[in-house]
Amino acid sequence: MKLITSGRKKAGITTVEGLMVALLLVFGTLTLAYVSATMADSQQIASLQSQVTSIGAGSRGSTGAVATGTLPLMNQTTTVRQIWETWYKSAAAAQDRFEPAFPVVNQGDTIVFTLIDNDTVAHDLVIGPPYNIVINATVPGLINDLTQQTFTTNATNNTPGVIVTGEPGNVTAVYTFVAKYAGVFEFVCTYHAQVGMIGYLTVLPNAAYGAKASAGHSGASGGSTVTVSMVQGSGSNTSIGKAYLPDPITVVAGVNSTIEWVNNDNAPHTVTANDASFDSGNVAQGQSFTFTFTTPGTYQYHCVYHPWMTATVIVKAGK
Repeated sequence: MKLITSGRKKAGITTVEGLMVALLLVFGTLTLAYVSATMADSQQIASLQSQVTSIGAGSRGSTGAVATGTLPLMNQTTTVRQIWETWYKSAAAAQDRFEPAFPVVNQGDTIVFTLIDNDTVAHDLVIGPPYNIVINATVPGLINDLTQQTFTTNATNNTPGVIVTGEPGNVTAVYTFVAKYAGVFEFVCTYHAQVGMIGYLTVLPNAAYGAKASAGHSGASGGSTVTVSMVQGSGSNTSIGKAYLPDPITVVAGVNSTIEWVNNDNAPHTVTANDASFDSGNVAQGQSFTFTFTTPGTYQYHCVYHPWMTATVIVKAGK
């Protein structure tokens, strides 16, 4: 299936047939609702996330992926699939958007993901856990919408293996990976997530792909729970200071070492340990992530989408 954005570069995706028709029709309906000019941006984002969640019968793993049980089970030989994601400005929403917003592949496929930026400002594409992919099509001369600064060097936060070529107005960033995990995974442009530049990659469970990889996360439980807030505005303000409050936070193992992080911002965030010992996956506005610490130590963490958001948990041994 080929998708063409009028007056811009061609954006296309080869997708699966048969059972996917119904799912794509649902996604098409969501897209129309998403770009409705009658809704505020924050309302659009919340509405879209709610509807995508309903596709998975309201069940999500800790990574933010919709449960795979309600997705059609494929049984197809894995292949190489090309996905071209093009930036464009929606006339209906008057905001930056991805095209296509709902690419669909099979589990086990090799994905050649190409982000095309024919804009004068910087754009990237970030997929959270378990994929942890950053494709940043940023070169000297592009402008950072968040800070109004002009980039003088290429982006340095790309996932190893990303290839960036071109110049402002004609930049491409390409990354190849295997779609190991089934589910529906949100991706965002971190420069424009707060105005709704998000999409969803659907990876259909595929019986032909050997052992199924799980995107789930489980943790211990016990003791009382303490709350950490993801501060309003932290997704768009690079100089906000403390983005997680309180920070640092000190807990005692077995006493009050269960922490619940609540997203009070209007942008999606993650709670990701620097040492990979815990990872929330995508935490949307109003959602939360809970983790219980059982081993004393100092744990530094950050937001995958917004690298300026950092904090520390100190876990002390119980008496």
